[in-house]
Amino acid sequence: MYNVSTDLVISNRIIPEEVTDPFFKKWKDNQKQYCQEIHDNFIPLPVKGVPLFSEELCGFEALERLKEVLYKDEDPSQVYYKENTLRVVVDNNEYTLELYLPGIPKEQVQLNKTGDELNIRIGNHRRNLVLPQALAMLQPSGAKMEDDYLKIKFANGVKV
Repeated sequence: MYNVSTDLVISNRIIPEEVTDPFFKKWKDNQKQYCQEIHDNFIPLPVKGVPLFSEELCGFEALERLKEVLYKDEDPSQVYYKENTLRVVVDNNEYTLELYLPGIPKEQVQLNKTGDELNIRIGNHRRNLVLPQALAMLQPSGAKMEDDYLKIKFANGVKV
């Protein structure tokens, strides 16, 4: 997942609007909230939803149905988003973790490292990022916002 671009997020098993049974009301309310959180947490990546089907999708025919729901007339091999949202850069034996956070002022970002995870808090949103092994043993030594990237330096001499 490091230095690999993600171009699309797929959220699955969304209860369809046509399901109106009161039994599913709370489920649908919760899913609506979670779908919004998915959109918020993965901005700027596009998000597509797949409905909960009436049966488990197994076999080629089921995959064809899934393709029709997800891509309709689109080419599924297209790249939906080109920016690399997370990358690790090594320069002069110094590691920098770069996170694409467009429009976020550095003052809103709080960082904390616990074990091999970097805890990132932006306002009310929190994300735990499992660090690559090369960074897991190091402590962050500084951070700056540059060109919509939060650049977090990890010093070689600063170990956990």
